Amino acid sequence: MSVYKQIKGDTVSAMKDGNTEKRDLLRVVTGEFDRIGNKISDIKAISIIRKMYSNAIDFKNDIEANILESYLPKMLEPKEIKVIVANIIEVNKFSGIQDLGKVIGKLKQSKEISLIDMKTASTLIKELL
Repeated sequence: MSVYKQIKGDTVSAMKDGNTEKRDLLRVVTGEFDRIGNKISDIKAISIIRKMYSNAIDFKNDIEANILESYLPKMLEPKEIKVIVANIIEVNKFSGIQDLGKVIGKLKQSKEISLIDMKTASTLIKELL
């Protein structure tokens, strides 16, 4: 099931359960999705949810953060990211800090990009280069 359909279904469930906080938040999320268009990919949906989650954390809104977090995939651990980054560096024969942008570019093309915290990845790239 797509993230969009899951959130739509959970919005209806929250309405039936009388959970107004969850209902209202999921309506905002759905509104963001609809603003993008009818055919939103899971990767784009997760990106939107991740940004909203980050904002909820910044504003110390634990209730919203907990609800949004339940829709986010589990992020890769730093050691898993390090293996991916090391592989990119080795395969492409990147050798110095001047290749930082190239490594990030290759990383963004990987299928795991939605599971990677780019701040952690950037630190690891600098460490490995």
